Amino acid sequence: MTINVKPETEQLVQKEIQSGHFRSVDEIIVEGVQAWREKHQPKAIGSEERRNAVAQALAFAKEKAILLDGISLKELIHEGHRL
Repeated sequence: MTINVKPETEQLVQKEIQSGHFRSVDEIIVEGVQAWREKHQPKAIGSEERRNAVAQALAFAKEKAILLDGISLKELIHEGHRL
């Protein structure tokens, strides 16, 4: 793969390699892509957090007397994830 970058970007990459922060251009690219993914992907929540969230939602629904018209809260949550 050939990648064209601005001269300033090439200088930045070379400085990072020379400083020892990275061993190669490939390592810089991999680190950059992983950092971008972590920043832009939704955080996964654990099963305990999920149980707490569902319990809070059920309590809220009972307290506010929200009618779901035959759809379960689970189905409603699943539908919300599709949006």
